[in-house]
Amino acid sequence: MKPVYHELDFNVTCIDTQHIRKDFVASYLIEDNGRAAFIDTGCYLSVPSLLATLDEKNISRKSVDYILLTHIHLDHAGGAGELIKHLPNAMVYVHEYGYKHLIDPSKLRAGVVQVYGELFFKQFLGNLIPISKQRIIFAKDSDEITLGKRILRFIDTPGHARHHVCIWDEKSRGIFSGDTLGVSYRELDTSQSKLIFPPTTPIQFDPEVWKKTINQIMGLKPKYAYLTHFNRIDFSQDSANMLIEHINGFVNIANTLKTQPNRVKAIKEALLNYLLALASKQGVTLDEQQQIKLFKGDLGICAQGLNVWLEHQN
Repeated sequence: MKPVYHELDFNVTCIDTQHIRKDFVASYLIEDNGRAAFIDTGCYLSVPSLLATLDEKNISRKSVDYILLTHIHLDHAGGAGELIKHLPNAMVYVHEYGYKHLIDPSKLRAGVVQVYGELFFKQFLGNLIPISKQRIIFAKDSDEITLGKRILRFIDTPGHARHHVCIWDEKSRGIFSGDTLGVSYRELDTSQSKLIFPPTTPIQFDPEVWKKTINQIMGLKPKYAYLTHFNRIDFSQDSANMLIEHINGFVNIANTLKTQPNRVKAIKEALLNYLLALASKQGVTLDEQQQIKLFKGDLGICAQGLNVWLEHQN
C-alpha cells in the first residue's frame, strides 16, 4: 500500500490512515534522536499504511518505542493489536479504563457489530487483535515518557470518553488531542477560521466534564492541536471557545428534541442543519452536497451519543 502522509515540522508526520475516505482519520508518527512513536493507529486495515510510512522514511521497526492511544474507539485504536506484532520493542500506553478491552476486544467488536452490522465491521474495520498484557502500560495523568530526548506527558481528559488521554508535547507546544479538541476537516477551512465541532460519540459523552477538560488543557497555552480528525491546526482560546459553544449547541438540540418519537433521526437532521448554517456563517464555499458528505460520517454517531446522554439524564 502506498502511504499518504503530511510532513509537519518538529519531526511529526500526520499519516492518512485511509479509513473510509481521504483525510478522515490520522495517525501521528513522532521521531526524536533515532527513536519513534505512533499516536493512535487507525483501524486494523490502516496498519499497512503505517508500516509503509516507516519503510518510506527509512525508520527501522525496532526503533519504534511506543504506541500511544488517546482512547480505544476503533478509528483510533483498532489497529494497535496488529501494529504491535510488527514492532518488537514497542509498548502500548492506554488509559486504565481501556486496558481490559485491548487484552480482550470481544466487547468492542460486539458493540460495533450491534450498531453497524457485521458487513461494515469486516469491510471498514477488518479485525481486532488482542494485545498481551505484558506489552500494555497505563497512561496515567501527569506521567511523562521520554522519546529520544523529547518529553511527552499524558493528561487525563474525560468528556468525550472516560478512557481518553491527550499527550502534551512541550517541544512543539502541541497537544495530541484524539477527539477531545474536536473534529475539524481541512476542506471546510476559510480565511475566517477553522470550523471545529464536538464528536458526541456514545456512550460516555459528558458535556460538563468535557468543558472542564478543555479549560484545563488551555492552561498549558497550546499552540497546536494534533487532531485525529484531521491533521494539525493552530489552537487558540478562540478555538476552545468555539468548541465549547458547539458542545452547548449540540446539547441544546438534544434537549429540544428529547420528546420526539424518532429522537435519533430528529437529532441527526437538526445537527446537520446546525453545521450547514455554521459553515455558511463562516464563509465555507464548498458545495452544500459536499459539505453534507463530509458531515455525514459523524452525525449518525453524534446523534446516537446525544441520545444515550439524554437517557442517562432520566
